[in-house]
Amino acid sequence: MTEHPTAREAPWAGEQTLYDVVPHLDALIETIGRDLVLGEFALARDTVPAAAQMLVEQGESSGIRDEATALLVVRALAEAAAATERATDAAGS
Repeated sequence: MTEHPTAREAPWAGEQTLYDVVPHLDALIETIGRDLVLGEFALARDTVPAAAQMLVEQGESSGIRDEATALLVVRALAEAAAATERATDAAGS
């Protein structure tokens, strides 16, 4: 029987990121970030709940069990993805 990490130990438990423990989250966050860069805020807003739900569904491994927290995490990840997209675009120009 495996023990679950405490709240303090949960971040990066087992040396895994959210992208490791939540299948396809990376692709969804990348899509939301790209939508933000393109100014497609309605598309981004419509996709965020799906990503948040993925985090909650994987609550045991992600450590995120409530929708409000999941929405904040998705927003932060999406904004970081948008910043990366902008930097990549600027470097390519």
